[in-house]
Amino acid sequence: MNSKLVGGVVGLVMASGAQAQSSVTLYGVIDDGLTYVSNVGGAHVYKMDDSVSQGNRFGFKGVEDLGGGLKAVFDLEGGFNSNTGASRQGGLEFGRLAFAGLSSAQYGTVTLGRQYDQMTTTLLRFHSGFNTVGIYNLNPGDQDRISGEWLDNMVTYTSPDLAGLKFSGQYSFNSQSAPTTNYGHAYSFGASYVRGPFSAGAAMTDIHDYFFSPGSSLGVSEFFGTTLATSSATVAVRDFRTAGVGAGWDFGKLYLSSVYTNTYFDSGRATQTLQSLNAAARYLFGPDLYAAGGYTYSKTADSKWNLFAVTIDYLLSKRTDVYVSANYEKAAGDRTRADLVTLGASSSDKQLALRVGMRHRF
Repeated sequence: MNSKLVGGVVGLVMASGAQAQSSVTLYGVIDDGLTYVSNVGGAHVYKMDDSVSQGNRFGFKGVEDLGGGLKAVFDLEGGFNSNTGASRQGGLEFGRLAFAGLSSAQYGTVTLGRQYDQMTTTLLRFHSGFNTVGIYNLNPGDQDRISGEWLDNMVTYTSPDLAGLKFSGQYSFNSQSAPTTNYGHAYSFGASYVRGPFSAGAAMTDIHDYFFSPGSSLGVSEFFGTTLATSSATVAVRDFRTAGVGAGWDFGKLYLSSVYTNTYFDSGRATQTLQSLNAAARYLFGPDLYAAGGYTYSKTADSKWNLFAVTIDYLLSKRTDVYVSANYEKAAGDRTRADLVTLGASSSDKQLALRVGMRHRF
């Protein structure tokens, strides 16, 4: 981060101290640990891996009271690799979030910039990847975008709380400078409802001219009914659409939740659908110890995956915890490989990841 940016942030913090109705907050997460993977390309791997339970981040967010119930808001958030110090999200300085907007308790909030779409904002809270070890436990290739995916050039409207009901709408303008994110326009909608211990949500995202690699992302050898030239071959999708519903119930010490997603790929000549059903459970043994588990069944064409995960997390303080976890995936289908998210495809239909990690929030 350059000196001009740091100086600007310090200036903002000093200015906020002079006005009680305005504030700037510095925040972040650092997650790191050791992971053993049973099979990546035919060999077992020991690796230092970061951003697993949560993505590493460093950000500034602020609010200014403009009077009459109106506030200006902003958030600048960058991701980083704690083992190398390098920026994530393709090297973007604020690749995780970069937006500003206006917020009203009566009329809602409008923000402009790079933001998560509604598959993340609305549904991640119900997925076992949120309640267990994190990214290894996500659905195949994270193609349903639940883990935390962004769109550029985004306008977002979020309604005020209407007796527990909230809804959001987003539109992303054509982004020709970033074709791997969304070359054409995109839109996303979400709605959530909270009443006592019960919560539920539904969301969808549609992206035109979407690009991805089914071989490296899903561990399959063919897509759209055609054999892939290589495992890293990129497929162009004219219209990509993913949608899902989720719900959770908090029983006090026990929390149960589930998410279903349906992801549709349309090349203009062929179509294919990826479906996933996830169930999660978390149990609090005490204020500083909990265990969580998850199961996911996914299917596309003749390929199927069964994913199991469990973690035990111990809180050293309100901001620091240590955890151990296990993720196991079993694939089925002709030339379909196990492929836990971010770890690289196995050479077989099985893959196991064991991890011990530490996370600090500030």
